Amino acid sequence: MGHRVGIDIGGTFTDVVLLRDDGTFHVYKEDSTPDQPLLAITRGLGGLAEEAGTTVAELLRETEFLVHGQTMATNALIQRNGPVIGLLCTQGFRDIMYLGRGGKPERFNIHLQKPEDFVPRYLRLGIPERIGADGSEILPLDEEAIRNAARRFGAHGVKAVAVAYLWSIVDASHEKRTAEIVREELPGVDVLCSSDVLPEIREWERTSSTLLSAYIAPIIGDYLRAFEKEMAAGGLPHPPQIMQVNGGCASVEDLLARPVNAVASGPAAGPAAGAHYASDTKAPDRLIIIDMGGTSFDVCMLRDSEPVMSTDIRVAHQPIGVNGVEVLSIGAGGGSIAWLDSGKALRVGPQSAGSQPGPACYGRGGRAPAVTDANLAVGRMSSGAFLGGRRSLSEHLAKRAIAEHIATPLGLSVREAAAGILTIVNSNMASAIRAVSIERGIDPRDYVMVAGGGAGGLHAAELARMLEIGEVLIPRSAGGLCAFGMAVTPVRHDYVRLHHCYTDRPDAATSIAQVFDELIAQGGSHLKEEGFKPEEIRFARHLEGRYPGQVHNLTVPLPDGPIDADLLRRLEADFHDEHERRFTYSMRDQPIECLHWRIAATGNRPAPEGRLATQSGGGSKPTSRRRAYMAGVNAEVETEIYQGDALAAGDRLTGPAIVEFATTTVVVNPDDRLTVQADGSSLLTIAL
Repeated sequence: MGHRVGIDIGGTFTDVVLLRDDGTFHVYKEDSTPDQPLLAITRGLGGLAEEAGTTVAELLRETEFLVHGQTMATNALIQRNGPVIGLLCTQGFRDIMYLGRGGKPERFNIHLQKPEDFVPRYLRLGIPERIGADGSEILPLDEEAIRNAARRFGAHGVKAVAVAYLWSIVDASHEKRTAEIVREELPGVDVLCSSDVLPEIREWERTSSTLLSAYIAPIIGDYLRAFEKEMAAGGLPHPPQIMQVNGGCASVEDLLARPVNAVASGPAAGPAAGAHYASDTKAPDRLIIIDMGGTSFDVCMLRDSEPVMSTDIRVAHQPIGVNGVEVLSIGAGGGSIAWLDSGKALRVGPQSAGSQPGPACYGRGGRAPAVTDANLAVGRMSSGAFLGGRRSLSEHLAKRAIAEHIATPLGLSVREAAAGILTIVNSNMASAIRAVSIERGIDPRDYVMVAGGGAGGLHAAELARMLEIGEVLIPRSAGGLCAFGMAVTPVRHDYVRLHHCYTDRPDAATSIAQVFDELIAQGGSHLKEEGFKPEEIRFARHLEGRYPGQVHNLTVPLPDGPIDADLLRRLEADFHDEHERRFTYSMRDQPIECLHWRIAATGNRPAPEGRLATQSGGGSKPTSRRRAYMAGVNAEVETEIYQGDALAAGDRLTGPAIVEFATTTVVVNPDDRLTVQADGSSLLTIAL
């Protein structure tokens, strides 16, 4: 067994995590370099290798599994700075992307502008062709029209083409032939077919998913191939894997077949990390995973040992269509800037200081106060402990920024202003957690919170108290939680088949079983080609359906066992229960109208159990004391400071206390208790 490496590019830091085959691990954070992302990776690998006492070449040679998550795809969509692309669609349907479903993000806002199109109307070209809903050819494909369209695309410098025809999910022959012709006319241009990217009904979502894939394909394609080449040149014996939005990873080749899977892929690793660490908590199958980094605050959930997934994820107001880990992200990180609005009300975020110039305390020219400045100004962080001492923070600059921009204009002391900044950012984050739990009919008090990110440990206890969550787990690798999750995530391929039927029909079980047999054979064959043994392969089956006459769909897992009439009755019961939980009612006298049948095919070699890289002799003793602000009592109190690496498994602390690690700091409020787990994680028991 070799080492595992996870690399996560964030808005502020690039995290590199090494999980050795003996269970020890290292976390290294390097400033992100948005214009040259490979530069941050090579620097991070160099720093990690030095910290681990080896060289980059030796580290990569001994690595069995390397997974990389990136933000380039998401950033390109949000900033709309991608290449010129074209769309080929069925004649008469080139405005599908403009019309969508007829609504808008804020339905009562009459001043809301329509989002800018990813492809202008003059590059959305209709092709004479038509496949019927039954798969019959109503109108033959006009190949000359395709060649004319391709020449027009070439004249406008199009770098990628999306092909989305009506009912190609029933018969994809027109799309396949179109792709062949476009590739003949425009060599080197990426061509994506909707029947490959998202073979599902609903034209807007399917077209959107294909268009977004085309928009990001040239960007991430060049980058990922360069990354793959760089790792191979460095000595990596196997091709790297790339993190996907579905919570698993895939090869560069597989990802580029459906580039939209690269969107929002970094935070999707959170559930894998949480599940790896939380086995000894009170509810290992029910987790709220938070990640508070430098730029954003991400929250997702693990329910019944499975990450909460959704096919309704949108980026830049457009649906990505594919099934993905449901992650809510808001602008609330350590670098989030505090500011006063026109009414002199204090706000925090969503603007971030990023890594350049960073918060004022970085001393890199930043003038605006950030959340990190507030934590430092009130004693919750040490100026010399940040990044293990590699970077010294300036308390003076932090206090000056808070005084100039917040405290003086409001007539407050610096401590009062800093406490206000922390209160507001905590309120913003708590609202995000409520949005994915309470507003979905889930009681967070039944869950364990897993807190990651460099700033997660500073705020986790206070968020838990606001939501009445009794246990908080802060992993030893919290500063690189998602990068660690990438190192332990499985390889995953998702497959979907449209098969319309009703669960009360006599032949339903037989036809459904045939669909799954074909999907499982396809997924199993793919994973075996990638070197996975039968015992390392798992299949998860899901149904996407609705009550007859409904518009919106609901996805539920299939019960275990062979597909027969009894299983369909259990499936109906599960569907009714989930519908009632989500929407407060069910229609138990109705059958289920079934649309899409899905499998997630995963290949997973068990990761080594994490353990402390160093073992101390026990006996937790503070290294110093200072006054620090504790939100639990809204006051500065005398607080004991502990060096995290000196703590041993089984050590217990009672707050007020602060535990400082190289990549995160844990705040223990008065009367809360911290217990060090066997793997070095900090388990907080909140005094509710």
